[in-house]
Formats: sequence, C-alpha cells, structure tokens
Amino acid sequence: MQVARFNLAVWQTSKQESLFFIGREVIHAGEMGEPDNGILKLFEVSKVGEVIHEKTIWKPLYDGINLEDPRVLELPNENLIIGLTAVLRNKNGSPVPFPAIVQINSVSSWKKELPPFLIIDTFGPGKNLTPIDNNTFLFRPEALEYNHKILVFSLHSQVAKKLGDIEFPSNLPWANWRVGTTMPPLWLTPDEALFIIHGISKQNIEGTEKYIYSIGRAKLIRKKNHFQLTVAPDPILIPDNFLDSQGLPLVQELHPEIRRVIYSCGGIIKKDSNDILSLYVNVGDRTTFEVEFYLDELKKGLF
Repeated sequence: MQVARFNLAVWQTSKQESLFFIGREVIHAGEMGEPDNGILKLFEVSKVGEVIHEKTIWKPLYDGINLEDPRVLELPNENLIIGLTAVLRNKNGSPVPFPAIVQINSVSSWKKELPPFLIIDTFGPGKNLTPIDNNTFLFRPEALEYNHKILVFSLHSQVAKKLGDIEFPSNLPWANWRVGTTMPPLWLTPDEALFIIHGISKQNIEGTEKYIYSIGRAKLIRKKNHFQLTVAPDPILIPDNFLDSQGLPLVQELHPEIRRVIYSCGGIIKKDSNDILSLYVNVGDRTTFEVEFYLDELKKGLF
C-alpha cells in the first residue's frame, strides 16, 4: 500500500444509495511526538463498493496545522456537522491538539473544499470532538484527569459553554489507561443511545511498552443536559481480530514501535440494513475495514 487511508467518517443521504466518506490520507508517518501530516479526502462509494468520486477537500497550507479524525453527524435537514481535531503549534513549535467544528449546508450539492473550521479553545487542548446534535458536543481534554472522562459542551453563536462531564470506569483491562469516543452516539430513542467507544491499555510486548487500542460499547442516557453511562465489560474488537491465518497482522502498523491501533470515527446503519451497524475500523493507522454488527448483539446487556 502506497498510502494510508484511515479514520473515515461516513454518512448517507435520503436521496442516494451511495455512501460518503471523509477520511485521512497519509503518505509518511510522523516522527516521534509529531502528527502524521496528511490530507483529508472525500469519497463517494456506490452500493456495490465502487469509488464514484474522490477529491482532496483539505490539505495543510503550512507545516504547523493539521486536521485529523473527522466525525460526521447528519442533521434531519441533511446538513452536516463535522467534529475534527486541529493540531496547531505552540510558541515552542510543539504540536498541540484542539477540538474544531465544521458546518456544511446543502450537503446534496457539496463535493468541494472543506469550509472554514471553528477552533474551540475555551477548555484547552483536546481531541475526539464528537457532535451529538447541532448544538451539543463531546471531546476529551488533554489533562490527565480526563483520561477516563469526556467533557460535554454546548455551542450557541460560537460561544462554548460546559454542560458537564461523562465519567467512564477506570478498571476495564482493555481501557485502563484512557478512553475516548468513536462515531457519534446512535440514538435509539430520544433519550438513549448506543455509544461505540475506544479504550487504550498499556502492555509490555517483548520488552517494549506499547499502547493497545480496543473498541467497546456503552449505553448513553441523556436527561436534558445530564448524562449517564453504562459500559459493557468486554470489548467488541481488539487488534488480534485482524490477523491472518498464520497469526500475523493483516496490515503493517504505521507506528509499530509504539502501538497497536484499532480505532473508528464512523459507522452507519445503511438504508437497506435496519438492524446492522456498519462500523468503519482503522487498523494500524494504515487502512480501513468495514465490520458489521447486529444491533441486537450490541444492545445485549445494556438495553
């Protein structure tokens, strides 16, 4: 593979059978402590999996800015809200991530460049900006006390206001170092959502400490602006799910020296699949697999 394509957000309009993706394309891995600089691409994929349309919608004009990890929420009017991580540079030249938001109107005709993005610096650096609705967002601040919490805020007239925190258990073996979001919560009722999350643990592998990513599931309950969370004890995907018949990884990690990654920024229930969630899983910061789950299985023990 000549390029890495991963962390794909996804949506499907009511008038088209195609799926639309926004994702990262990276040619070279970043140095230790540096982001993997790349571009954002838009893909339109037919019902049978053929790429109909492919376009670069954002590329950095300067070395100091990078956009990562889009998460797309389609609104009832088919407009889009996209949560992003904007990696900027501080006075010392070190990369610092901040949550960012893009709004797209008239999505049926939009296949152009990414509109201007709004950086949310009210709460300090952070990642995993995930929209819940057109005014409510989640993200994980970089502060250590947020390794097992995410912050909820509202945004009105470009003014961000904290609504609270959502706390995760810290004793899950697959997520004992850090927890974060994946795709936006999937609201099964106005107040209850299936929430696909990612967890990170640290493991010593052949004398090297590595970050091991997993994907799990939870139930999110919203009562006005207060949130409750129940997390299933076991993950639904781990890196060992992506091995070949000889027990070797299906793809080579972009950063094999420091982590084993499975991650997701997007999932969807397609028009013709009312009971199946298609989750688009980044494996190794290298490529993307579509993994299907029956909703009943994901809801088991939570709902």
